[in-house]
Amino acid sequence: MRYTPHYPRTVAEVLDDDMKFNPDVLRAVKAYRAAKPWRGSEDEKRAKLRVFHRALCRIYGRSTALVLVGEAALACAGIFEPALDRITLGKVSVVTYLHEFGHVLGKDERETCRWSINLFRRIFPRSYANCDHAGYMLVKGLPRLPAPDQTIRATTVARPALPAHTHH
Repeated sequence: MRYTPHYPRTVAEVLDDDMKFNPDVLRAVKAYRAAKPWRGSEDEKRAKLRVFHRALCRIYGRSTALVLVGEAALACAGIFEPALDRITLGKVSVVTYLHEFGHVLGKDERETCRWSINLFRRIFPRSYANCDHAGYMLVKGLPRLPAPDQTIRATTVARPALPAHTHH
């Protein structure tokens, strides 16, 4: 039988202001936030994520491996491979990491989206507010359209004259 992921259509479908989380997990994510996961060199960011990963593994009694390979080495943002009990990430991404850890906990796509997005939103509210929704994913860096009340002014750019064609 072929596996069909059960993704939500939108982020809004899984938002839940009343969602409950393990208090130890909330403390671990807050400690990760205090470590400022987006600051520092790539090596420093990876070290912070590894500390956070070990904390979640301790909380859930897991020994899941975490492999950080670099963006060019992975065709997707991240993956959990249950047979290897391994999370592989292309870059340090809090949301992607939480999503993949949701799979470590045995959650399907819809439930892992619900768990990871709501946890991220609760502990990183400003970062969540700066994300765009692209289907069921939180993404950063989509081109921003001007607000509806802003006027877009066209500008005229002078183009250099083209050289005349000569025929021989």
